[in-house]
Amino acid sequence: MNSLKKNFLFNAAYQVLGLIVPLLVAPYVSRVLGPEGIGTYSYTYSIVYYFMIVALLGMNNYGNRSVAKVRDDKEKLSRTFWEIYTLQLIVTIIIFIVYIGFIFFNTEYKVIYIILSLYVISVAFDINWLYCGLEEFKFTVIRSAIVRVMSAVAIFLFVKERGDLWIYTLILSSITLINQIVLWPTLFKHVKFYRVRLKDVLKHLKPTALLFIPILSFSIYNVMDKIMIGSLSSKIQVGYYENAEKIVNIPLYAVAALGTATLPRIANLNSNKNENLDTIKTIIEKSITYVLFFLIPIVFGMIAVADYIVPLYLGEEFIYSVLPLKLLSIMLIFKACSQIIRNQYLLPMEKDNVYIRATLMGAIINLILNWILIPKFEAVGACIATVITEIVISIYQMINMEKDLKIIKNVRGNISTIFIKSAVMFMGVMMLGTIIKNEPIKNILQITSGCLIYILLNGNFIKDNILPMIKKKKRTNESAKALEK
Repeated sequence: MNSLKKNFLFNAAYQVLGLIVPLLVAPYVSRVLGPEGIGTYSYTYSIVYYFMIVALLGMNNYGNRSVAKVRDDKEKLSRTFWEIYTLQLIVTIIIFIVYIGFIFFNTEYKVIYIILSLYVISVAFDINWLYCGLEEFKFTVIRSAIVRVMSAVAIFLFVKERGDLWIYTLILSSITLINQIVLWPTLFKHVKFYRVRLKDVLKHLKPTALLFIPILSFSIYNVMDKIMIGSLSSKIQVGYYENAEKIVNIPLYAVAALGTATLPRIANLNSNKNENLDTIKTIIEKSITYVLFFLIPIVFGMIAVADYIVPLYLGEEFIYSVLPLKLLSIMLIFKACSQIIRNQYLLPMEKDNVYIRATLMGAIINLILNWILIPKFEAVGACIATVITEIVISIYQMINMEKDLKIIKNVRGNISTIFIKSAVMFMGVMMLGTIIKNEPIKNILQITSGCLIYILLNGNFIKDNILPMIKKKKRTNESAKALEK
């Protein structure tokens, strides 16, 4: 499990870095570009995103899983990589030609769409799935850190006024392309060149296309909502929704990291499913318990301090992001459970049909609710639709997982205890807020006291579960240093 924990930490860093730079520059960019500028970028990027996911099909999940199965045989690994990548390249070229046609016939935001074409081009160089399948996370974290820091510096240097939206778009698009290209110099350390046949390439089309269906469905309630807000309401409302979602997604990146780190490990264990079922079950049980131990109090905390944090962080223009933030916070618990089940059970255990049905169900529910709620409630309506969708998906996936693993009974008690103690923390924080009137002091004390209350209430859990993990890692590091000497 040591390497699994190490992979999780590296991949957590990788996922967080993907969001941390936009979060660091968000206060600056929000004030420079305003709600309409942020909303315009989010709206146009959401449209381009669909070209990207079609180009990539289901390559990330399928490629990750496929590489994990053959990573111990370099010959099979090389053949598998080049077959899947060749298919990815062919599809990307076709989609890019279609995208050029889209730009030609689109008169609104044409300059922005031309710049955003770099995102589509970046798909042709995206081989992250190879490194994920090999569990090579250290390299991806280091290169991502360097490139992300470069993007932050560029934004602060060159984005100065509301008319600089095109510069902001160019920086983010270029960074994404560079981030993919820098993976290639180390490629041949892991695989050798293999000349593929067309029929061997095309055999991967059906399974990747099947995995594309849930990705497309998933995008409907994660990306399409922004397009629908922009079309049924306004780009300013998209800006409110975008920044609220950006804050809420911070903890979800750690959950995604856990799933990406464990997917190849569980896929490898699944080759001897009967012998390793108990190990798989233990990984998932611990993942749900540990993630919710940190996530549930975060949700309560976000709701408690949102009224002050949003205008302080994003500026007074984004005061209307407060309610979307509170609503989307509720979604976090259900979305985290869905991600764990998807990445640690459905995908590595090849339960693709359940995954497809869950996301299709979610997409249909979300589209209907968005169509009803957005014209009346704008960004808030999209938030309500998203919360309901995530609840339905989480319950459906949990029911299907329970048929095989029977883990709900084991984790239910822990989750109930975590929820009750988080609610106690929340009440303490809110009571403190009514006593202290000075806003900066009040919120600092609310956050500090909330953390202390939660730690005190969970002393036994931390002592029995968290501290042993830290001590074990420390002993492992000390042993490694001793061996080096």
